[in-house]
This record gives sequence, structure tokens and C-alpha cells, in this order.
Amino acid sequence: MLFELDKQNHSVNKTTKVRLFDIGWKEEDLQTLLYDNLDKVFPDDDLLLIMQSRKWQEEPDLMAIDSEGNLNIFELKAWESLDFNLLQALRYGQIFGQYKYESLNELYKKFNPSASDLLDTVNQKFSVSLKAEQINLKQKFIIITNGTDHKTRQSINYWAAQGLSIQSWVYRLHKLNEHTLIEFDRFKILDNPFEDLQGGYYILNTNIQGGGDDDEEMLKEGKAAAYFEPWKYKIENLKKGDTVFLYRSGTGIVAMGIASGDLKTKSYQDDDEYEDEEYYQKLKDFKILEKPIPASEIKKIGEVNYVFMQTMFGIDQDTGKELWKQGHG
Repeated sequence: MLFELDKQNHSVNKTTKVRLFDIGWKEEDLQTLLYDNLDKVFPDDDLLLIMQSRKWQEEPDLMAIDSEGNLNIFELKAWESLDFNLLQALRYGQIFGQYKYESLNELYKKFNPSASDLLDTVNQKFSVSLKAEQINLKQKFIIITNGTDHKTRQSINYWAAQGLSIQSWVYRLHKLNEHTLIEFDRFKILDNPFEDLQGGYYILNTNIQGGGDDDEEMLKEGKAAAYFEPWKYKIENLKKGDTVFLYRSGTGIVAMGIASGDLKTKSYQDDDEYEDEEYYQKLKDFKILEKPIPASEIKKIGEVNYVFMQTMFGIDQDTGKELWKQGHG
């Protein structure tokens, strides 16, 4: 998560997450950025970029050679829910994995006409002594995806667990006043594909484990609430118009409504000893479900193994819309 530091007040301000189309970019703009700046984005990475895709050519977005001579195949996924991109990356592995050194060197020279031969450049850059027959013995796959594309990140985790040499590189765009910021995370090990889900739909735990009073009050008053530090601050994330599903542990979603955007505080359970330890927002269009939606159904709809013990977490729009539809069915 990226914040603006307010040094004067010793506080932080959240940046606004945006997507490529919000800044007028296309996927090829991100591709060019990485091709021209990979050494800046990942300065510790032992990669020599050899090409980027051309229009109307069946080519990966980027290809690179590492210090062991492996061919690294990059696939950029600027847009969510296009699962075929992973299969496309594997197809590129099948095609270019059969390339002998001479073919890769020819491709490298097309994009770097003034450079030495590929083998000489690799050996010089990495201070190794590889031979031509050691180039492209193995292929590695790197999928660069939007942080909110949880389905692709989950698929990458699956294939990595099966032994495929595949990594997830995640980019996130932020707006801060008139500036656009970009951050990258490179996951050599399995990452959490659900950490960025904030599509305006949230599941909030009613804290039934606390004895039932919190759960009962939320439903009676039609509100979204959380208690004590740091959990109460979760309610600050709710914006006007966000959809909130109240989840009761062991039962499922029992109620839902639309956040008012008006953050309020009060003493926890009206006990003056715990002043301002409850943060809450009233929920408009509040509805208590006659038939709760169980955890198994939520996981089935979202195709995500959610951890429901969290105080509050975001879910993707498609899942949120379907849950709202079922709740009104």
C-alpha cells in the first residue's frame, strides 16, 4: 500500500488506485515502459532483455535471458479476467523453447542491431562463460498483472505449486494530485492474490464470537461497525455507495446494505470506559436475509478461498453483484 507522508502532522494520506485506461494508456505502453526501464524497476534482477513483441506477430510481450542461459517469457495482463493469457504464455514457451541459439541471436540482433552477439553480451553482462548450447535449455514464465486481478494471481500460484517455473509480478497505479505513481512487486514465492481486492464490495464480520451483542446490534440498527484498535479503522475504508455484506461466523452472510459514507464513532456497547472504540456507518437499503448465504456458496461464486475470520475484506465486483442479486432473490 502506498501513502503520501504528511511530515508536518505526522500522518499519512491514502493515494487513489487507478488502472491503465484511467491514465490513457494501453497494454503496449506498459510493455514499452518495462522494456526501456527493467533495470530501474528491478535493479537486482539478472536479466538481459532481447526483444519485445511487434504488432501482428505471434510473440511474447517480452523475452529475456538470465545468467544461467534460461529463456524468460513475459506476458502482460493489463486487463482482468482474461484467463487465456496464461495459456498463451505457455504456447509461447512451446514455440520459442525450441529455438536454437542461432535463432535467438538473430532475434536479439533485430532489436539490438549495434550490440555484440547474444552469447558475448550474456557472458560479459553476467561474468559467466556460457556456451551456445547452454542457451535456452529451460524456460521460465513471468506474468505481469494488475494487483486486483486475483483470478490470474491465484492461477499462477496453482501452477507454481505444480512445479512450473512461473512467477507473478504485480504492478499498481496510484494517483496523487496531478502525479501518477507506479509500484511493482515481484513474487518469487507464492503471493496473496486477494490483498488488493477493493472493488466497492466488502464482507464485514459481525463479531458473533464476542458474545452476540455486536452481531445483534448491527442487524437491529442496520449498520457496519468494528471495534477497538486497529480493527475499528477498517470502517474508514468504506466510501459512500460501497456495498457491505454482514457475515456471521458459522452462518454466512446474514444482511447487506449500502454504506452512507458518514463515519461515526461512539462508546463500545455504550460503556463510557470505551469511548470512541466503535467506528460505524449506517447502511442504506439495508436488508436482513431470510436465507443466509453460507461460506461455501460465497467461495463457489468468487472462486476464492476467502478467510472469513478477518474483520473486513474486499471482494471483486462480479462476486459482489452476484451476492447482492442472491440476497434479493
